[in-house]
Amino acid sequence: MPKSMTGYGKCEKTEQNYRVICEIKSLNSKYFVTDIQSPSFMFGRENEIVQLIQSVVKRGKITLRLYVEFLAPLNAVRIDYGLARSYYEALENLVSQLGIPEPVNLDNILRFRDLVRFELSQQQEEEIFEIARDVVTRALKMLDDERIDEGLRLSRDLEMMLQQLSDIQNEVSAFSEDSATLMREKIRQDLRKLLDDNIQLNQELLENAVVLAVQRVDIREELARLRSHLDKAQHLLRSNEPVGNHLDFVAQEMFREINTILSKSQDQRIIDAALRAKVLISQFREQLQNIE
Repeated sequence: MPKSMTGYGKCEKTEQNYRVICEIKSLNSKYFVTDIQSPSFMFGRENEIVQLIQSVVKRGKITLRLYVEFLAPLNAVRIDYGLARSYYEALENLVSQLGIPEPVNLDNILRFRDLVRFELSQQQEEEIFEIARDVVTRALKMLDDERIDEGLRLSRDLEMMLQQLSDIQNEVSAFSEDSATLMREKIRQDLRKLLDDNIQLNQELLENAVVLAVQRVDIREELARLRSHLDKAQHLLRSNEPVGNHLDFVAQEMFREINTILSKSQDQRIIDAALRAKVLISQFREQLQNIE
């Protein structure tokens, strides 16, 4: 069964000196879109995180938040002492030139954010990313489980709609079989009302006129194509592959056939049934927006 595009997963893991937390959610989107926020020291590993996501999710907007807590002090804070001295001397000179009575203090210097940076060793980065990889993988599993469950529910609803459309198709097909007979009789009755009783009708011309009228309202081809689209949609709903876009295209084609049937039909029974089908197809397409 296809998966839903909506889901949520959260996982955390504590190991050695680190706690890593991952939150991930997916929403509807026509394309595969990622929004990843992670600590700055993991910036170079975001492509690997995207690959992990792509192994599970094929379509949708994915928002992932990755948090790292340090449970013990690390020798990872680097201060640029040369730059700090340059800032200090420049501020001292400014104070002297302007005659400011306040002395330069540490708070003034720390306002320059480029003085302090956080740098982990390559080994530390590897240790943290291994934990992060495991946490992201497990959060993705939770997300995928939700998407599978929701996709199963959606598929059942969509299959129910397809069954209703199939019933309408059979109904319209049955109506169309006796539509020609009803039309012949209607044409004859109309002619009797319009013409005097003593006027003799040319039966051959009458039959030709009837045939032309029937051909204009013949919907057998549209019904055959509609049946083919319904069968295709049923087949796609049983697939485990991402089929949301394909199903939407099939639904568009179903809508096209129903509109043609409406434009051709003069039988009120067929018109009423086709209008019900249009409503169902609109609901079907709306639900498809949640299918991957």
